Formats: sequence, structure tokens, C-alpha cells
Amino acid sequence: MWVVSYGRTTPGLNDTLFYVFAADTLADDKGLRALPGQPSSHWPPGFPFLVSLFYRVFGVHPELGLGVNVLLSTATAALLYMVAERMLGRKAAVVSGGAFALLPGPLFFTGLFLSETTYMFMLVGFLALALLLPERTWTPIALGIAAGLAALTKGEGVLLAVIPLAMWWGNHKRSTILRKGTVFLVAMALTILPWTIRNAVVMDAFIPISTNASTTLWSGHNDRATGGVVYPPSSLYEQVSGRGDPQTAEVGEARVLRSEAIEWAIRNPHEELGLIPRKLIALAGTTSSVFPIWFNTGDERQVDASAVIVFGVLGDGLDYALIFLTLAALVLIGPRRLWRIHPGMQGTLAYLAVCLVTYGFVYYGQFRYRIPMEPLMILVAAPLLVGVWERRQSLKGELVPPV
Repeated sequence: MWVVSYGRTTPGLNDTLFYVFAADTLADDKGLRALPGQPSSHWPPGFPFLVSLFYRVFGVHPELGLGVNVLLSTATAALLYMVAERMLGRKAAVVSGGAFALLPGPLFFTGLFLSETTYMFMLVGFLALALLLPERTWTPIALGIAAGLAALTKGEGVLLAVIPLAMWWGNHKRSTILRKGTVFLVAMALTILPWTIRNAVVMDAFIPISTNASTTLWSGHNDRATGGVVYPPSSLYEQVSGRGDPQTAEVGEARVLRSEAIEWAIRNPHEELGLIPRKLIALAGTTSSVFPIWFNTGDERQVDASAVIVFGVLGDGLDYALIFLTLAALVLIGPRRLWRIHPGMQGTLAYLAVCLVTYGFVYYGQFRYRIPMEPLMILVAAPLLVGVWERRQSLKGELVPPV
């Protein structure tokens, strides 16, 4: 219903423009391209490639991209239920699946031509594979391929590596962990390798996944850094050689921004430490920002002012409730007790911890980066919610007089 009523198929002057255009060029066998048509590796190819497969069958209709979002978001709810049932039991599964279905943040993104919904599905699906696949010699290979595909959808997919490593840690001999971990990492690297080779041939540069990583890195490490997104000044772009060729400029800009960010971080360690809490606060930013940034941009206003207020309050309220419950679970239950619940919880906690380091130090914080983390935040909060409910039922039973 959300996508039918508010889904945006006309891209604004933002990331959606790239994804819409890239899906079109991929369907037309022209490869991943950016406006005005030059080959690009600015963002990973996974989401536009997936949509291009539907384009080949049904024709080029951006609505298909949003339809893919709906299908994958629905599947994510089902997968989260399965994961929670295996890790925490049926009650927690009902809580987890129901909470994800009600969360406005992931719902809002189904109406946008962006990769977040696909990546969320791959993240929860990867955790499901790690939990449900049998112990076989080929299991680390399958997990490595899945993690590689996730990284080709969003660069932070490389962080999925910590999930099986954390699940194996303490549950296998060190020699077994080393063997399985090596096979997993090699399989993941080999899955990414063809795209890296494509970039070396087409872009004439070593780009493992995307050049946008350098832009994101610079946003988190510069004199103007605030903890959130910051755009480079024109003076930096003037240092790029070959600016007349957009393809050469893309690679040159990535090199300049990466170099500037690393040099600034080395020269300003105290400022770096001061930015960490600001980045984490930005990571917990308001979900309602999705409307001015994505839905109501350019000449098209997808959501009217009154609806923005209602959906914004609902989105912010429920997302902040999830953040509060996740932190409450960590405080009241404790990281150690949560860690001992199940190997799947170990993988969940490890992934969330690495994400906090990534967005709180390496890059910068934004609500958009938090949205894919929310299914795993639900898994952390679920034991607390179930415990409170069971305690409440127990107290009710004690208050009922015997017959």
C-alpha cells in the first residue's frame, strides 16, 4: 500500500538518479554507467543489476524496482521470524517478525529506488544461512559467496564476515575456525573479484567495489566534519587531473578525497576522537529526514505536508523506541548474557559492534545507514520484550486467587 500510494519512480537529483539510469544501461547490455553515460563504479552494481533482470523480461519500468523492494521486504520479515525462532524461540519470533513489519523506517525505503531494501534482505538472509545451513565442507563457501554478493550490493556487506567468525569463535577448535574462516574469506573475495577486474579494465584503476567509499571517507575526516554528511568544496575537485573526462575524473576524485581524509585523520587525532560521539548521534538521526531528502525533492512532491507530519512522527517515535529497547537490553540483560544465548546472537552482536565502529569512526553517521541494522537490533531487543511480557503474565497469575 505504501509503495502504491507514495512510491517514487521519478528520480530526484540524488542517488536514485544513478540507480535508475544504471538499471536501464545494464538491461541494455551497456554495463554500469552514470550520467551522462560514461562507465562508472561510483556505487556497487548489485541492486541495479537485480532490477535489470526484470527489465529484460517486462521492459524498462522503474515501478519494477519498487516491486522488487516490496517482495524482498516481505521476505525479510519471514526470514527474521525464522532466525528469531531458531535463536530465541517462538515468542521472540512473533515479536521480531511483527516488529519488523510495523517499523516505518524499512517501510519508507521500499518506496525508493535505492539498494537499502535489497541489502536488508541479504543481511537477514545471510544470518539465516549461517544458522540453518548444515555443517558441511561447502558451507563456508556458500556463506562466502552470499557475503560477496551482499558487498556488491552495498560496500558495507564486507562486514558480514564477522557474523560467521563470531558464531564459530568459542564453538570450534582454533584450527577449525582458521580453516573455515580462510575458505569463507577466499570465497567472498573470489565473488567480488570479477567486479574488481572489470573496474581495473574499464576504469583503469584498482577499485575493489566502488569509488563512493572515498567520498564517504572524506565526509568523516576533514576540517568541516560534523559527524554527518559533508560535501567536498570545489577547491578539492580542482586538484583532480583529467577533469574534462568524467570517467577519469571519477577515479581522480576518489584518490584525492581518500588521500585528504587519511592525511587529516593523522594530523588531527584529538578532533577524530571528538567526532566519534557526533557520528554516533548522527547515526541515530531522525527517520523523518527521508521525506525532504528522498521523497519531496526536485519538482515532484510524493508525500503531502500533512502526511509528512503524521508519518514523520510515527517513524521517529517507533525507531527511537527500537533504539531505546536495544540499549535497554544491552544494559539490563548485559552483553555477556546476550552473547551466551545462542551463536546467532554472537554473530548479531558482532555485526552491530563492527557497524558502530564503521559509522562512528571510519565513515560518518546517518539514519540511512542505521535502517539496514534495524532487523538485527530487533533480535537484540526481543529477549527483553519477551522477558517483560512473561514476567507480567507471571505476576498476573500470582494475583489471581485460587478457585
